[in-house]
Amino acid sequence: MAIRLQGALDNDLLVATRKFLADGIHADVDSLWTAVQRSNSALKRKPKKVLQASIERVLDFIGVPDEIDSEAELEIRAPEDNTAADIMNRSLRANLSAPRERAQTSPERDGEEPRKRRMANGEPIPKRQKAEKQSVEAPKDVSLEDIGGIDNIIEQLTELLVQPLFFPEVYASMKVKIPRGILLHGPPGCGKTMISRACAAEMGLPFVEILGPSIVSGMSGESERGLRERFEEAKKNAPCMIFLDEIDAIAPKRDTSQSQMEKRIVAQLLVSMDDLDRDPSKPVIVLATTNRPDSIDPALRRGGRFDTEINIPVPNESVRQHILQAQTREAPLAEDVDFAKLAKMTAGFVGSDLHDLVNKAGSWQLSRYFEALRAQARDVTVNMEVDGGRNRAYGGFRLLVARSRRTDLPQPPGFEEPRITMESFLAVLPGITPSSKREGFATIPDVSWDDIGALQRVREELQTAIVEPIKHPDLYAAVGITAPTGVLLWGPPGCGKTLLAKAVAAESKANFISVKGPELLNKFVGESEAAVRRVFARARSSVPCVIFFDELDALVPRRDDAGSESGARVVNTLLTELDGLSERQGIYVIAATNRPDIIDDAMLRPGRLETPLFVDLPGPEERVEILKALLRNKPIDNIPEIAALARTAACDGYSGADLGALLRQAGQHAIRRRVGRLEYQDFEYACTQVKGSVGKKAMARFEALKERFSERY
Repeated sequence: MAIRLQGALDNDLLVATRKFLADGIHADVDSLWTAVQRSNSALKRKPKKVLQASIERVLDFIGVPDEIDSEAELEIRAPEDNTAADIMNRSLRANLSAPRERAQTSPERDGEEPRKRRMANGEPIPKRQKAEKQSVEAPKDVSLEDIGGIDNIIEQLTELLVQPLFFPEVYASMKVKIPRGILLHGPPGCGKTMISRACAAEMGLPFVEILGPSIVSGMSGESERGLRERFEEAKKNAPCMIFLDEIDAIAPKRDTSQSQMEKRIVAQLLVSMDDLDRDPSKPVIVLATTNRPDSIDPALRRGGRFDTEINIPVPNESVRQHILQAQTREAPLAEDVDFAKLAKMTAGFVGSDLHDLVNKAGSWQLSRYFEALRAQARDVTVNMEVDGGRNRAYGGFRLLVARSRRTDLPQPPGFEEPRITMESFLAVLPGITPSSKREGFATIPDVSWDDIGALQRVREELQTAIVEPIKHPDLYAAVGITAPTGVLLWGPPGCGKTLLAKAVAAESKANFISVKGPELLNKFVGESEAAVRRVFARARSSVPCVIFFDELDALVPRRDDAGSESGARVVNTLLTELDGLSERQGIYVIAATNRPDIIDDAMLRPGRLETPLFVDLPGPEERVEILKALLRNKPIDNIPEIAALARTAACDGYSGADLGALLRQAGQHAIRRRVGRLEYQDFEYACTQVKGSVGKKAMARFEALKERFSERY
């Protein structure tokens, strides 16, 4: 490769170098740099590093070796017919006519390394790193037995992966195109990557894995080249599967992307996918995963590319049970482990959370085992120096070391065969926060009908409107009707509207998303509407799901009374989402408010929040039931006698929240008396301190609203 000069500095230095060589200056960097500094040239003001790097390039360009060989020196010193200057000029003309790059085998000075080429700033020229050879072997560390509760997804992947990759000739004979791309999406931790790797391991075909961030390079063109090479490798090894993990990292929407590199990567991915079906006998299918499908460029999601999308939702109770059984199939389990109970207690847990639960349960059991070993060592090494003085950690350290050396001792009692017990699962479960809850997805609340006293009529209505359609959808299908899409709970504050919504979700075993109306509002344009859309997107990932909007009047006030245009846009967005519920089976909406009169009328028409339920103040007998429910599991002996207090005139006008305040006030009175139990006199005192929170004027207003709503509905 010919050496090229860089800029005006190199050209000026080339002229000066020719003059210095003609004057007999030695052809090396140090000598020429010294000559430049002694001259009157403006070049001597350049930085030393930059000037020396330029001298190296000039010497490489004219092809002058580090040292003139002895024969040339003799020829210069003792010319026959020509002067030394003529000989040098002829040599320079010959070199310039055919410039040659200095090879690594060029003559070296004694004991010195050959010179390295440098950039204009004096830094060494970076070497292009060779691309690492990518393995195309299928994974061997996972199988379908490691995954549970995804039978329907495996059936879809059988049709989309196994059939076209193993029987491409059948597709060719039927003139049916093989699918190019499959997109797995869902909340984080639901097993998208594990399912992909397990399918590849079961098929045993070549497997080209492209991790999203690893393909991105800082050098222009390297990212696209890497993507092309992966696809070419897959086509050489066809039939083959390409796995793109976290595809949203390399293929975001181009209209919102700020980087030209991202746009080029998306374009390259589009071209590479379109090029896959040129040879139907060598099928290549791309399987991609993401938890942000809406952030992927739309051109990738059209037909002919990622035309099949499979949603992996948050697992329900039965799926969680299968996942736990799959993840513990090789673990030593005690006979008391109840997977059904664990599945019921792990609402909102995804596959990664359940894997974490199994690992932590095993670690907890091991800590118990090692504690038993330390206790055993303490018993048999009384006369040994194993204590740590004032530091207990030192003592435990030395005890365990001492026990490890006593190989003659049996296993501690109860640990002859170490096994993971139900106790270990229950011990670590409270310390694990499900990732779906951290990410804002749904969880099933731990509230049951037993926690709610009274409200029998409202409970029956909710049972018919929400619980029955979720638990028995076949009944509605047999009759040929759809379930109500929304319920509006309204009434005085503190009457249990929120508690009712939680109990409905728990009773139906549905996921539950609680949304407080004002928390969706944002001062930035478009953010409030986007928050509403995200709520319904999360619900679609958690079907069956109950969305509960608390304080709905703050979110959807009347549009003619709205203070700003942004409030009207939020109402319109929520109306649009509610209209789509008829096509999104399994999503139910419950809303609660104290002010139904200021809610936009469009929200209350049939097809949206079409079932308004008035949650009234409890009557005397209902107050007794609520207080009994509150006193459950409390240190009280005479619960019926105390609950009868709620029937008296002292508790008239109490709501459920007021009865909860009554219990707290009684507890504070018992604490002041330094008594460890609640007694009748504590509740008598509390009745004198707690007043009803809903006044007569407020109740009159609610009664008027009740008549108005009964006329409309």
